[in-house]
Amino acid sequence: MVYINCRRPWQAGETLVLLGPGGVGKSTLGRELSRRLGWALIDLDELFCSVIGNIGEVIAQKGYDHYRAENLALGERCFADLKSPAIFVSSSGFLAAPPDSSDFTRAAALVEKGYGVTLLPSLDIDRATDIVVARQLTRGFGFVQSSEERKFRQRFPIYQTIGDALVVSTADAPAIADDLITTLAIA
Repeated sequence: MVYINCRRPWQAGETLVLLGPGGVGKSTLGRELSRRLGWALIDLDELFCSVIGNIGEVIAQKGYDHYRAENLALGERCFADLKSPAIFVSSSGFLAAPPDSSDFTRAAALVEKGYGVTLLPSLDIDRATDIVVARQLTRGFGFVQSSEERKFRQRFPIYQTIGDALVVSTADAPAIADDLITTLAIA
């Protein structure tokens, strides 16, 4: 089952900005939407790795704040270069900066240039935490369960309220893409 809460209608020409914590399926859904719609795919994590370097190494060498600044600047450059609608997959911490910070303001402004679609597996924080942490631990990035749980629980309230549409589902990417394209009336 796919639950979609549209907080505002999608308008033709808007880029879809996929938002949410790591492990909710943003990249997988982004690839599916890109394939179905024939739109360019910009996966910020993948782009960061190819243009700047391995995310884990950048964070280890220069710190998380440096990574966030580079990641945000890269996202802003990508959006500035868009000539047609695209699928933009944000990184997991894209809107996780303190709400009164410059980083948060800039990231929120970038999302507002498109149509924000937030993904969560459940609205129940305990169930959502179990699902996302289990996914994160199988990704091979050396994540630690306790820190992934803490990070997800901290960001969960943020992601419940952001975006122009909230998609809550554990369905596969094709099912979510079908329902999202239909609900938003994307031709």
